[in-house]
Amino acid sequence: MLNFEILVENFFGILNVVPQTVALAVTIFILSILVGTVMALIQEYNVPVLKQIVMLFKLFMRGTPLIVFIFIMYYSLPGIVSFFTNLLNIDYNPHNMSPVVILIVSVSLTVSSFQAETIRASFLSVSYGQIEAARSLGYTPFQAFLRIITPQALVEALPEFGSTFLVVMKAISLGFMITVVDIFAEARLIASSNSYYVEAFIVAALMYWGIAYIVVTLTNKYELSLARRT
Repeated sequence: MLNFEILVENFFGILNVVPQTVALAVTIFILSILVGTVMALIQEYNVPVLKQIVMLFKLFMRGTPLIVFIFIMYYSLPGIVSFFTNLLNIDYNPHNMSPVVILIVSVSLTVSSFQAETIRASFLSVSYGQIEAARSLGYTPFQAFLRIITPQALVEALPEFGSTFLVVMKAISLGFMITVVDIFAEARLIASSNSYYVEAFIVAALMYWGIAYIVVTLTNKYELSLARRT
């Protein structure tokens, strides 16, 4: 039988880490969109050399389990940063780098390889005829991209963005392997202290479900709002 008193105690204990978990997910989500957009534009405009690098990067990231890449970055990122800080004569000791930073970099790069395809597909969903019409009205390529392509592409990509954010939320749970405390890690810590594992993980599941419900609801409302404007 479930111990409801422990459930309530666990709820408030795990609730303390929800804000930092969501903040971590938002940070990773935004970074993955920025990196994914750059990769999508490189592919869309066929930038020599960079296009091939992007394709190899995406292939590597898609074929590498996230937990493996997290450990690769955990042991190699401080050395990579050290190389550049020494090159630029910057006084910084990367070996004191927070595991949170390593997790952000690892998950952002992994998710960006999938975001790039979503963003590229959303760009391609806008008909070329609209772009030609914008040019005939005197729009510059940047204005056409900003005012014609982006709003319509965002409507197409928004549902996938919502799903990706939830994927990021769950991917962060792997951070406990490098001592990053999120909802899942806090549930494990609480459960190991009182031995009520089922109660702790039920609360964690409810936390994830609540966040997912809010994200899906907001995404649907924003998608409808954008569709009306376009």
